[in-house]
Amino acid sequence: MSDSKIIFCGNSKDFLAEELTKASNAENGGTAFRIPSLVNADGTLVAIADKAATGSDWGYIELAVRTSADGGKTWTPIKTIAAPPAREINSSVENTKTAFFIDPCAVVAPNGDVVVLATFFPESKGIHDKKILEPKKVAYADFNGKNCQLIYDRNGKFYYVLDDGTVIDSAKSKTDYTVKGIGELYKGSEYVGNIYLNGEMGKSEDENGKTTFGAPLKAPKRSYVYMLKSSDKGATWSEPVNITGAVYNFEDGAFFAVAPGAGLAVDNRIIMPIYTLKGTVCIYSDDNGATWQRNPQFQYTDNVDEWCAVKAADNKIYAFGRAKKYAATPVTVSEDNGLGWYRTKNAKFKAPKCQKSAVAIGDKIYVAHPSGKKRENGIISVGTLTYNKKGKFKGIVWTKDKDSVKINNGFFAYSSMAKLSDNKIAVLYEDQPSSHIVFDVINL
Repeated sequence: MSDSKIIFCGNSKDFLAEELTKASNAENGGTAFRIPSLVNADGTLVAIADKAATGSDWGYIELAVRTSADGGKTWTPIKTIAAPPAREINSSVENTKTAFFIDPCAVVAPNGDVVVLATFFPESKGIHDKKILEPKKVAYADFNGKNCQLIYDRNGKFYYVLDDGTVIDSAKSKTDYTVKGIGELYKGSEYVGNIYLNGEMGKSEDENGKTTFGAPLKAPKRSYVYMLKSSDKGATWSEPVNITGAVYNFEDGAFFAVAPGAGLAVDNRIIMPIYTLKGTVCIYSDDNGATWQRNPQFQYTDNVDEWCAVKAADNKIYAFGRAKKYAATPVTVSEDNGLGWYRTKNAKFKAPKCQKSAVAIGDKIYVAHPSGKKRENGIISVGTLTYNKKGKFKGIVWTKDKDSVKINNGFFAYSSMAKLSDNKIAVLYEDQPSSHIVFDVINL
């Protein structure tokens, strides 16, 4: 396609074919990349991805952004917008001495802000080594009516972390400790380490200050959800903020993660997709991300794994999940802007176990996914809302693979789409297993 452009390109032949690394440069490059997220912020495209020191789903992983004000023809240089604390930064897949961000999901809020959620793990391999995680250690508890983060000393004594960073002991007395930024612990004015890292107080050997050391009080090893915002279409960004306590329940377990891609803005509400090992979760904000909620009557939304959602012309929200194997796509529906959900018939199109992305335009829903039984040959399945002669909704009729919109031949995995116009869609997608994320404009 004529508008095709490499947006994020790895420079390491350990994670990408050497020939492809030649396209990596100061504008688009880094060691490795995965997981695209794309939104259209009033004419400016904002593309976000995992920028990693290794090709694995752990290790040192930042979030990076590029933007385009001309429909994807030209892009700003790559910029890091969220960096995790780390004791070591290197390209070894065995390096677990670092926290990491992963799986960004962006949305344009009603006020125009670009809001991004991402999963965050303390020093570990995340979900890929559950033995390291601490599912039985309580991560949040009530303090004066708020669900506050807990941190622990080496003897197992717990402390509350309030919204302003104040640390309260188990007797509910104020301590000299405060938490700032992404887990930075201070005793008075002295920095004493990071709550998300192993080890004890020490000195960083990195003269650039990129590495640090563990704090005497530590957060449980489990996933957290962080948020950051841009009020200028991706040019500048707020510091990441931990929002887990507002939406997490103990029953969710140690894995409470963001489904990557794009969220959904409906009326004055932001809807963002979360998933756990127990089920999918819908969280929402009615104040542009200032506060977050989860409907206590619908703790889980009965979908499967990573999911994405659109609001269609019939005023319903349709959410598309990730089946556990090559199969028809799970679908759930909300008729009240994400408060309640019910399972409906699977969509007719099949896909392998892979994340999907979706947009709705007019009476159609467009869903991007790999076709066939492997992560390859990306297509956009098109669903048309149909009605009988009396105007009663009959259902969604989906195109067969051969009649769907072609994205590419060859490898195709995670993707994110954004509407450009009534007849154009922008799609950001992985066309290699690692380190190569491509942008295309699809004419409908």
